[in-house]
Amino acid sequence: MTISIRHAPATSKNPGLEEVPAKDGESNLDWLKRATAGADAAGSVILLGGSDLAHFRIRCAQSRLRADMLPSFWSLAGIVANDRSFVSVPLDLGDVSAVPQTNAVRRCQLRDYADPKWFPNVAVVNFTDTPRPVTNNVARVEMQRSVIDLPSHVLPWLAYVWGTGAGENPLVAGFGLPSAAFVETVFGLAGIELTPGLSSASSCPEAIWSTASWWQDFYEARAEAESRADAAAPIPSAEEVRAAGEAKGAGKASRKKSPGKASAAADATADPRRARARVPTGVYTVRQPAAYVEE
Repeated sequence: MTISIRHAPATSKNPGLEEVPAKDGESNLDWLKRATAGADAAGSVILLGGSDLAHFRIRCAQSRLRADMLPSFWSLAGIVANDRSFVSVPLDLGDVSAVPQTNAVRRCQLRDYADPKWFPNVAVVNFTDTPRPVTNNVARVEMQRSVIDLPSHVLPWLAYVWGTGAGENPLVAGFGLPSAAFVETVFGLAGIELTPGLSSASSCPEAIWSTASWWQDFYEARAEAESRADAAAPIPSAEEVRAAGEAKGAGKASRKKSPGKASAAADATADPRRARARVPTGVYTVRQPAAYVEE
């Protein structure tokens, strides 16, 4: 089985992704604070590239998605919860007894990934300006294995990393890396497609990175279409706008500039379950472009 990939329509790389080189001796926590300028990144995608044997094998497995066949920079994907943690499905499962109840989803502490020796590559990418529908879906995926059965993705990846059985690359067999499958599902439930170039179920960090790097035209067209839809929406009555504001928290709205009719209509008619797509922006640092195993 091959992995079916569509080429991006763009001819140049997304300028919204900024490389921020890490300083000598700088931890990943310090780099994140400096690169994001302390901004709230909740709901953004975080990508990490590790250097132990398991992460090395994961990075090499994704070479099938690269034109140059080199290992991916990345081996783990997650969704930023706050400045201290992110949510993901790492292969180091922790308490295995909790897997059935949590669908293998874990709250990961950024401090555990702070050492650049073991996680030399880091990226934070924003796909939406309305992250709440995304973060709300985390609990839904965690509690409902009917949405996506993540433990069924974990097993073939553990077999691959450990070299058991036939040792087949799970991506080729149609099993996405659990952390990336989780992230893609959460965003998909909020109406945002993270891997438009991947026509199979082989979710992986490399596919998300490729999307952020080369599919900016897709998201620009999507954002324009959503804006046109908002503009065409009927303008609600004052009572409808007021009711919508109260539902979202009138106190917070009162501290901002009063919206015009167009934005008021969009706020009142927007589906709270759907996030608004945007051209991806973000920051990254790659200390280890070629995968190798740290001792």
